[in-house]
Amino acid sequence: MNKSEEIQGIIAQRQPLAEKLADIETGLSSLCGLIQGCEQERDRQLEYWSGDTATEAKLRNLDFAKFEEIASASLGSLHRLQGRFSRKTLNIGVIGRTGHGKSTLLQSLTGLKNDVIPAMPGKTCTAARSTICHQPGNLTTAEIQFHDLESFLTEVIIPYYEKLRLTPVPRSFKEFADSAIPSLPRGEDETDSNIYKRLKEDYHSNGKKYKEYLGRGSLTIQDESQISDYVASKYNQDGQLINHECLAVKHVKISCPFPLDEIGAIALVDVPGLGDFRLADESLVIEALAQEVDFILFIRKPSKDRANFEQSDTQLYDLANKALNDLPSRSIFVLNADHNGENLESCRSLKRDIDSETVKMPVLDCVIADCYSQEEGNNKVLQAVLDNLRSNVTQLDRNYTQQKIADLQASLKELKQQLQLAQAALPNIDNEKKDDRYYALFKSLYKQMKREIEALLRQLEENRPEIDKNLQAAIERVIKECKSENIMPTLTEIQERRDEEKSYDIAYKQYLNELRASLSSRFLDIDKGLAETIERTKTEVANVLVEKCDLGGIAPGRGSDFIKEVASQIPLEYTELKKGFDILSGFNLSYRGLIQHRIRSKLDRLTPDKTASLNIKGANDQMILEIILEQLKELYQETIYECEKALTGFLSEPSQASFAIVEEFADRVFRAKDVENDWYSFLMRKRDKIWREFENLQKQIDAIQEWSRLLESVSGQINDLEASLNNL
Repeated sequence: MNKSEEIQGIIAQRQPLAEKLADIETGLSSLCGLIQGCEQERDRQLEYWSGDTATEAKLRNLDFAKFEEIASASLGSLHRLQGRFSRKTLNIGVIGRTGHGKSTLLQSLTGLKNDVIPAMPGKTCTAARSTICHQPGNLTTAEIQFHDLESFLTEVIIPYYEKLRLTPVPRSFKEFADSAIPSLPRGEDETDSNIYKRLKEDYHSNGKKYKEYLGRGSLTIQDESQISDYVASKYNQDGQLINHECLAVKHVKISCPFPLDEIGAIALVDVPGLGDFRLADESLVIEALAQEVDFILFIRKPSKDRANFEQSDTQLYDLANKALNDLPSRSIFVLNADHNGENLESCRSLKRDIDSETVKMPVLDCVIADCYSQEEGNNKVLQAVLDNLRSNVTQLDRNYTQQKIADLQASLKELKQQLQLAQAALPNIDNEKKDDRYYALFKSLYKQMKREIEALLRQLEENRPEIDKNLQAAIERVIKECKSENIMPTLTEIQERRDEEKSYDIAYKQYLNELRASLSSRFLDIDKGLAETIERTKTEVANVLVEKCDLGGIAPGRGSDFIKEVASQIPLEYTELKKGFDILSGFNLSYRGLIQHRIRSKLDRLTPDKTASLNIKGANDQMILEIILEQLKELYQETIYECEKALTGFLSEPSQASFAIVEEFADRVFRAKDVENDWYSFLMRKRDKIWREFENLQKQIDAIQEWSRLLESVSGQINDLEASLNNL
């Protein structure tokens, strides 16, 4: 099996693990959301238990925030692991301080030149994180990924403000580019001064020049000569940046053929060199190592005169150790020897320090190699990496995964204990005590309802002989309109009607019918007065129930609408109770039903067959016309008078009807057999809408049910997650 096949075998072994981790990540993400929901629900629960100090204390002592933080951290770790195991390549990270040969080694391993990976003396340096992948063939391409405005602000600019303690911190890229940079606080050292200079001279001064690249997404380049413009920062003799586009770059992926045969699915991850006051370097190193790197090459080039490790070397090692698990088993130190051998003895001295652990930076191996030499870079450095990857990377991956899983399992166990405390935080509601309280309140309410309805009945009974003001006003209004309305024909109109019908008698009879129909129609308006009276009666009953008995919460409407709504809510099995509300709701008085048939005889004067005929004997045409008009007027006024006199006898009818319907209502809903039981059962359903204490109690019951439902969801999610972890 050649190296390429071995590497593909390692990658293939990772895929099932990646799939399982993806499922666990999904489950853990759901758990994070549920824990956040518990935190929010706990705060909401406090509103329902205000005044219950014991319950409030239990709720406040629940520490969901701790587990939310643990779950979020675990989710981040699993996401990085899943991303690592899902890759189609094994990635080697190459890190080192500026000027120590990192870019030179990358050139040797990849075959790329300065026009892609600058490795020249002077101020030129790596600007963006790059991943260089082996791709057989002759073509070198680069995919440039740019920051958007938000990621550039949060990942690049704001860290400068936080490091240098500059205020105010910009809230947008526009605010950063358009506003002056705040001055450095007094007492800052030279390092901070140089970092401040980089922020001001590179990022702030050139904001308008690189802004056009922010948010562009990605760009594919196939011309090798253009790639370095995005990978490296280039400065002129005056120290001014000349390729501003590199500042907007977030990541570069370069594909090219590596010189070593059978290299397989290997990728090299290059991050900006440290030590040039680029504040984002450390975060870039950690991000790259945690997400993209399986193995690390530390690059160090000692001078020929000095063979000592410095504090910056151990700081760089510690930085990598934060991000990558089992670093001593995943790293090699490469000591960069000059091709003329001038610093070879210094390299050997540093190797002895590492091998003897005089300097505490444990690695798998320490290799001395001329990074400029393609032969040594591939045969000494890359070969050592491949040998180590082949022998232990799979076991390291599994060990690290098991460690993270064990940590997560321990956290889940703690969370289950917290759930037990949460489940015991809320009190149990005593339903028996609740029912006893309702019984006492209902008995009092029922007596009050009967008492108030009886009082209303006594009042209505006293008013039975009384004239109904609404009906009286309606009658007076109709009679007045009838008397004042001029509906009589003119002499000319009578003549025209006679000519049309060829008969005075026919014309006269037609006018009688028309006057009777008009008058009869007018009396229909009396319905309005009757309707007002019945509405008033229903409203009086509703007011007793709503205002004097506090039942307004059981239905939204008022007046007759309240009666109608309550009637619709009462179940059919509560026969008498429902019948009483239905009868009252549907009760109506109308002119046609109550009065019309009794005064119809008063209209006989305007009925041709029931009134005196015309006496026009010996009269000429003009006299006949005058006789007809006079006769019509006289009969019309007499009819109005008779109707008015007859209607006066009905003025107390609505008062009597109001008493009768309310007494019928009372018989059905208070006097019928077992109706009190119907009230008891019906109002039990509505008790939280009648008495505030039951309203609050119902809210607490609902809150307890919601709390239990949420905790059950969390518990179920934990069980599912634990099952997935055990099957990993």
